[in-house]
Amino acid sequence: MGSETIFQMLKLADIATLFNSLCGLLALILVQNGFTYLAPTLILAAAIADGIDGYLSRLYSGSEIGANLDSLADVISFGVAPVAIMYSFAGDEANYLLLAALCFYFLCGILRLARFNTSHQELPSFKGLPITAGGIVLSAYMLTGENYFNIGFATILTFVIGLLMISKITYMKARKPEILIPVGLLFGATILSYAVNISYTYFMATLLMGAMLLYMISPAIKRTV
Repeated sequence: MGSETIFQMLKLADIATLFNSLCGLLALILVQNGFTYLAPTLILAAAIADGIDGYLSRLYSGSEIGANLDSLADVISFGVAPVAIMYSFAGDEANYLLLAALCFYFLCGILRLARFNTSHQELPSFKGLPITAGGIVLSAYMLTGENYFNIGFATILTFVIGLLMISKITYMKARKPEILIPVGLLFGATILSYAVNISYTYFMATLLMGAMLLYMISPAIKRTV
């Protein structure tokens, strides 16, 4: 390791991780330039890259810096970026309650990542809602359109996601093809719809939002079944 350059240390999974972080960075930049819907769409693209890097890491083994690189990328794409985009999306409706909820979400997100990095990462389930899922939910909600955006609901949703991330509630890892394929198609369709017609994005994001809300409450459903 001592004689290797930083680029020689990188593996295929790390390239996907870097793409994840780039999507988050571009989302932060673009939302400041008025790209209200492109910014959360990039967060969805970051989520796909996050899933791909995990798959590649399991398939080909990760690098020595892979885990730390992944967490840094997740902080940008699913911690900082959704917070900035949501506050910008709220516009004149933004208030101190939303800001407090967003700050709470961000702090819970980095705590969740820190706990994950110091625990056994190969467990069959996650402890607490993954920050990636949190970022997806917030992004999908914004992509449903301004007509469905409610500042009160956005504040409560953000706060609840924060609580779920630091909770001890266990969430399944979606690795089965029968789950990954339809979810992947839904993500892809939502992202591609942005290039076709924004009204299609509203519809696809609503479906994605529904799927993610089901994932959020899936531990409760599992207990009742």
